[in-house]
Amino acid sequence: MLKRSLLLSALATTALALACPAAASASEGSATDQAFLTHAAAAGSAEVALGQLALQKSSAPQTRQLAQHIVADHTKANEQLVALARQKQITIAPEPDKAARQKLDQLQKLDGDAFDRAYAQDMVNDHQQAIALFSKASTSATDNDVKQFAAQTLPVLKDHLQMARQLRQVDRDQLQGPPSPHADTGNAGIDAATSGWRTLSPTLIPPVPGLVIPAQAGIR
Repeated sequence: MLKRSLLLSALATTALALACPAAASASEGSATDQAFLTHAAAAGSAEVALGQLALQKSSAPQTRQLAQHIVADHTKANEQLVALARQKQITIAPEPDKAARQKLDQLQKLDGDAFDRAYAQDMVNDHQQAIALFSKASTSATDNDVKQFAAQTLPVLKDHLQMARQLRQVDRDQLQGPPSPHADTGNAGIDAATSGWRTLSPTLIPPVPGLVIPAQAGIR
């Protein structure tokens, strides 16, 4: 009887030991998914706020086009994210974090081309970070719904990054301006400017009193 009790106790201990790692793993996975949803909600809300600011302050068509896409797409993604978090009973605060609020304050002080350049650069940086965040979640999230949300949002983030890079390049080109037609290309400009002198016949040069032209003086 005692032997049987000891055997049952040993089996129960073994079962508990085997169950604990699984429970710990599930807990860690849930924490990881929650961290992703929390971070993604804050980042998405920040993109909407920055896009709305760009629509208020910028008159550049390219900047406004990018901002409109970002506001529309991130608003939709944020709504899906909030619904997903509610389904998983995860509490999130879909609002910009401290760093995003500081960025908003900095952009608020800029106008014109300075604002457009800063906004384009911010969108490149933000979407590079977002793509890294969503790429990791799309493969390592423990919850399939979380993993699917990350995967289906990635193409949109990549489109935004491409548009932001194009906008940044436009701003750089405008700063550099078109190449000068008088740019020095070695001796090419000098040769072109003096080519007419070399082909000018001495006989076509108007006579100047007291001037002796070497060709006419018999110099060989």
